[in-house]
Amino acid sequence: MGSFAEDAIAIPLTEDRQLVQLQQTIPGHPDIAIENSAAVRNFLIRELSTARLRRLYPMLFMVSNRRNISPLHHQLLNGRSICITERPDLHLVWYYNRIFIKPVPKALFSYHFWKDAVREAEDTDGHRLMLDALGFLRTYSMLIVHESDFNLAVQYKLLPHFVDWEGWCFFIQGFTPLRDQAVSRRYHYGEIRLTRLNLFHRIMTMSSYQKVHHNYSTFFARFGAPYLFVFGAATVVLTALQTGLDAFPDHGTYIQIIAKFVPFTLFITAAGISLLPLLFLFFWARELVRFIFCHRHLS
Repeated sequence: MGSFAEDAIAIPLTEDRQLVQLQQTIPGHPDIAIENSAAVRNFLIRELSTARLRRLYPMLFMVSNRRNISPLHHQLLNGRSICITERPDLHLVWYYNRIFIKPVPKALFSYHFWKDAVREAEDTDGHRLMLDALGFLRTYSMLIVHESDFNLAVQYKLLPHFVDWEGWCFFIQGFTPLRDQAVSRRYHYGEIRLTRLNLFHRIMTMSSYQKVHHNYSTFFARFGAPYLFVFGAATVVLTALQTGLDAFPDHGTYIQIIAKFVPFTLFITAAGISLLPLLFLFFWARELVRFIFCHRHLS
């Protein structure tokens, strides 16, 4: 259960500001009946849960800043393409020139859905999903600031078709002033850099948070530029040392430096050349082991 402060949080949406009427099924999901509490809970967990990021909360300060969320028009100004994701734990995660944004579920526009389902729903760890819902919509109050942002949201299907600019402003005004104490801990932070998130997640759990390379060619291609830089720099240094040795063949200190640096360079070169084949063999062996010992039975 939540703390006293969490329990005291009111729904920042009133019945007169809702944009969807609750019927017998979840708005936008006619296959899920409101009376089916287990299915409704699973729906809310799937649409709102940020459990993975909540577990990483102590290190989120290293991968993000607090509430650093740029409006949609500024995302394009920064050269980022907006990519749709239906996973709440990828919402506002960005990778180079892409940012992942989750569309607003149609059900969250219904006051009675908040009152009857969201308010008391809990995640698998007992966390109140209402805090995730509040934080999620608070991010949209920062993503959609101007009418141009709203038009982009409609263009990228981030909002349902029935929402207009005036209706959106009327709906979102209750979520804009929410403070950090009123939202899930993940939403204490804004946009999250995926490269850093993958790094720290790999350190903590030995696995990436989200795969960005789905084949060997793209994975190994990223080593090309660093390899060229290191080998190019080593070539320049060795050439300079050779030139210096020709100019000062009897300089004892200079010869000692060369005697230590050249073997080190050869070792680094051999290690670099061996790294990629060894990585490929490791990945191949890991997949073979998984295929042999970790196969899944048919359902």
